[in-house]
Amino acid sequence: MIIKKVTILGLYNSMATTIFGPMDILNQAGRLWNRVSNSHQTPFFDVTIASPDGQPIKCTNNVLIQPHCSIEEVDKTDLIIIASATYIKKILQKNPKLVPWLLKQYNQGAQIASICTGVFLLAETGLLNGKSATLHWGFTEMFEQKYPKISLRPDKMFIDHGRLYCSAGVNAGMDLTLYLVEKFCGRQVAVECAKTMVLDLGRESQTPYDCFLSSKDHNDSLIAKAQNWIKKNHTQSIDYDLLAKKYNMSRRSLERRFKQAIGITPLAYLQQIRVETAKRLLEEGIRTFSEITYQVGYEDISFFRKIFIRLTGLKPKEYQQRFKGYSMVAENMVSSQTN
Repeated sequence: MIIKKVTILGLYNSMATTIFGPMDILNQAGRLWNRVSNSHQTPFFDVTIASPDGQPIKCTNNVLIQPHCSIEEVDKTDLIIIASATYIKKILQKNPKLVPWLLKQYNQGAQIASICTGVFLLAETGLLNGKSATLHWGFTEMFEQKYPKISLRPDKMFIDHGRLYCSAGVNAGMDLTLYLVEKFCGRQVAVECAKTMVLDLGRESQTPYDCFLSSKDHNDSLIAKAQNWIKKNHTQSIDYDLLAKKYNMSRRSLERRFKQAIGITPLAYLQQIRVETAKRLLEEGIRTFSEITYQVGYEDISFFRKIFIRLTGLKPKEYQQRFKGYSMVAENMVSSQTN
């Protein structure tokens, strides 16, 4: 098999894992499994780290990574992997040649993948317009506002558009990289790679990891007040006609303005809040799901179970087994967003 040339593009404030994670997986494909099984090593990828100007990449926590080269030194590559890139405006202001370079490489046949917020840079090329994308669930609102021509799929762990790929958070970059190993080298190589690096193969959804952080950063002060009221009273039965009257509007106006402000209806917002509460209670591991159902305001256990599965992608017991002990983390994240 012909060795594929891969360029990992590191950027200002990239998480080092989004550079080294894919690099290690690709470099070990055909090597590590063969080594531990005492067979001939057959590398499949030649991986290079590039920065926009060839200078060290200043990652989060002030970690410096010395790249192999600048993007100008990359004549032709088969695959470009864009590391996380949260500060896209600053990155583009300092490196105006990035987008033209990506487009040039794409037009020469290169495939382009992004990890986490690296999709911001991929979106800047216009190549994703009219297509879908994913990224870490915590940046979805920012992305939707900035790139309205791209359909966001925050439930997806990664997305394949043939020659364009994007993935969710940091670990989702590992999932995407394993997927690329499978796509370029076949299932067997990907399985061997996953086993030797002790990685899960086949994760496709980030929904179970999502923490509902509904924004109040909009211009409708009445809807912000309604959000606060629902959150404080989410365990009670809510009459939306009375809620609308409380803020001097009709129920129809309430629902229209609610959806316009945060993208979902008051009922959907209530369901999200109740599921978020249920998730934290499950993480504590003290109460049964039946007890939690009543505690968050439902009487029909089966009905709430369906809502829970729809919004998390997991059955309550599966969620509890995966995330037991994470309740304090979730609580802190929600508090920091809502305060």
